[in-house]
Amino acid sequence: MSALKNEGRRGNFYVTKTSEPKKPSSPPRISISLAKGKQVLFILVSIALLVLTALGIGRGFVWLYDTAVTSSWFETKKIEVHGNKRLPRDMILQLANIHEGQNSLAVNIALVEQNLRRTPWVESVSVKRLLPDTFVITLTERMPTFWVQRDGILYYATDEGESIAPVESTNFLSLPALTVEPGADTLRPYLTRFLESVRRGDLPFDMSSMSQVSLSLSKGLEIFLEDRELWLSLDPVDWENSVVKIQRVFTDLLRRREMKNVREMRVIEGNVWVVLNTSVRNVANPD
Repeated sequence: MSALKNEGRRGNFYVTKTSEPKKPSSPPRISISLAKGKQVLFILVSIALLVLTALGIGRGFVWLYDTAVTSSWFETKKIEVHGNKRLPRDMILQLANIHEGQNSLAVNIALVEQNLRRTPWVESVSVKRLLPDTFVITLTERMPTFWVQRDGILYYATDEGESIAPVESTNFLSLPALTVEPGADTLRPYLTRFLESVRRGDLPFDMSSMSQVSLSLSKGLEIFLEDRELWLSLDPVDWENSVVKIQRVFTDLLRRREMKNVREMRVIEGNVWVVLNTSVRNVANPD
């Protein structure tokens, strides 16, 4: 029999062995391919669900934003302005392009601050949005101290003599005119020291008494007091001593009732020279 293999007698018995059929190899391959297909299908379905979810969330956000920017609940009802001294409130709101009734969420704060910084009077600005209906504008202005002339146009200027904006009838303010002679730009830092002395009361006059201030290499810092028709010249190199001497001489002349005869007072090398209507006197030590 051909189906029988390895026949033979072992002891008192005959043993026959039959060959086992081979198992097919293709079914495992089919199962592996199906598993991979299911995994790929699961990934594709997951991605599709994520995309649909994202589209739904995005549309939801768009709907919420559109609803918010048209809702009366976010309508601007209050705008606070702090720090303005020269610029009127209405002008600030006009420059900022912000007004009551405007939707607060539709306001671009960065653009509002940028618009206000373009104004020469504004040195710094901060805008805060307080939901649902309030804005707070806080600014620091450049305060004018002098008039300066540049290219034939009269400008307001800072303590350091830097121009701010042209003098106009709508923003007119009477101030002393500042003149810086050629080569005297190095004396500009003394302007700040001079103004500090005036504001502290170290000098016998205030800002309203001055009509002209001049910087020159020959006379230092000159001030014309219009109410007394008097020129004062201070030595910027020895500033503290000049201030003390001018204050002392000024007080002494007032006490003697001789100030009306004085045309000019100069501090030169620690001495105070007084120019009268008819003569010149050295009164460095009036005591």
